[in-house]
Amino acid sequence: MIFILAIGVLSAIFGLLLLVSPKTILEIEQHANKVILTDPFFLKYRRPLGFFLIAGSAYMIYVFYTS
Repeated sequence: MIFILAIGVLSAIFGLLLLVSPKTILEIEQHANKVILTDPFFLKYRRPLGFFLIAGSAYMIYVFYTS
């Protein structure tokens, strides 16, 4: 069950970064030397995807606390 909470928190963080500061994701990718979410699709549709990630993470956190 702790796995669900961890995924929920990480999804919320990435969702907020997509909405508020997409440049931060690009900076993280440069430091990690890997492709994380810099596909043009993710940056083009960053707002809907950000809202989707936040909604999904809220549901995961809700499931964690109600189980």
